[in-house]
Amino acid sequence: MLYLYAITDRPATPMPNGFAPIGPDGCDPHPYTLVYQDIAAVISPVTAPRVPPTESNVWRHEAVLEALMVERAVLPLRFGSVLPDVDAVRAVLSARYVDFVASLRRVCGRVEMGLRVLDTSEAGSWKSEVVRHPVPDGGPEEKGRAYLLTRLEEERRNRGSRQRAEALATEIHATVVRLAVESVVQRLVTPRLLLTAAYLVERERAAVFRKEVEHLIAVYPALRFLCTGPWPPYNFVASDTMPDARVLLHRSSRENANGYS
Repeated sequence: MLYLYAITDRPATPMPNGFAPIGPDGCDPHPYTLVYQDIAAVISPVTAPRVPPTESNVWRHEAVLEALMVERAVLPLRFGSVLPDVDAVRAVLSARYVDFVASLRRVCGRVEMGLRVLDTSEAGSWKSEVVRHPVPDGGPEEKGRAYLLTRLEEERRNRGSRQRAEALATEIHATVVRLAVESVVQRLVTPRLLLTAAYLVERERAAVFRKEVEHLIAVYPALRFLCTGPWPPYNFVASDTMPDARVLLHRSSRENANGYS
């Protein structure tokens, strides 16, 4: 059985080495390429059809991808992708060849940068707490009126706060997206998380992207910024080559270790 890491271009480029084995059996850890025309699958042998999604295995998967992306365009495959033999891998390369080539051209020379923006200030949440007005001593009609006034005030406050938060998220995104060729953006994911986004950036502009985020940190001292990358282009490949949640959880754990600025 063969474990699949990625689809790459430049199949003649020597493979990096020094990786730890993936899976429970300690088999030969050195990935190699199975070439099909001008692309290749990066694979290594395993003895079981399922690779446990342990932290160490996910790190090893990621380590191979990050080493590959230094000199190649990389389409990361799902963590845990296993095919029975070389013929099965070659069949996938043949069937998906046109799609793979198009995706490799899309990400060639580019890396993914991640950005999250968090508002931890007391005024930052666009979803306010309910303001409790004193309940009048009158009958049900007066109490009902007081309740409606409370909800209207809450809705008005939330609407204004949300509009301000959306404007802020849009302004921050507009500042960095000019450095990217593509982006995947979510605004106001939670009342505190203003922006979470991935940007496809030319490799040589990754440092400029980080500098721009540093400038934003100075401009918006009340916000907390988390800039990560460069990563393989997880968010800019077809959905069936995307990593599953286990890889994303691993990335999240690394981000949490780095912390916000």
